[in-house]
Amino acid sequence: MTKRLIALAAVALSVAAVIGGDWGGSLGTYLPCRRNWGWLPSYSLRPSPTESVLFQVGSIRVKVCYGSPRARGRKMIGGAAVPFGRLWRTGANEPTTIRASGPIVIAGRLIAEGKATLYTVPGPETWEVVLNRSTAQWGIESAYGPGVAAREIGRTVLPVATGTDYQEAFSIGAEVASPTAPVQLILRWENTTLRIPVEPGIK
Repeated sequence: MTKRLIALAAVALSVAAVIGGDWGGSLGTYLPCRRNWGWLPSYSLRPSPTESVLFQVGSIRVKVCYGSPRARGRKMIGGAAVPFGRLWRTGANEPTTIRASGPIVIAGRLIAEGKATLYTVPGPETWEVVLNRSTAQWGIESAYGPGVAAREIGRTVLPVATGTDYQEAFSIGAEVASPTAPVQLILRWENTTLRIPVEPGIK
């Protein structure tokens, strides 16, 4: 019985290590999205489920992991939860994380190490896209302290579009217009859509 318990504990620790690992590169695009076990909310049920989108940028495989909050009758973008002019984790729970099997360029910024976190600063007409090398932190914006800020890759301002179609759940998807055009990483929530170009880092 003791050996069986030890074996089960070893399996549980291995699974936790895989799911909680700070994975980048090609391996990271195949492994599950990360859970930060060092943060108490990781052990509870999540009202904002973890989602992911997988796509190709040329020969490079890319996986984006994010928490998908719901509006639930609240005004989110431009409201108290996601105010204009303030840093947002771009989802819920852990920060939105990008894993790539090779170097890619997102919004004009080179992601050379195969992993990065994506933050944004929403505005009524433009959003600032913030890319960071640090991927181990919890997503809450107050955790974006000097140590994390020091690892920023760069910031880019992009236009946003607003429409009449309403989307209850925050989502991230990918669209490819043609084999030669950049992949568009598309963030949608409520009536707002942000398109972020993604290209290979080596041409």
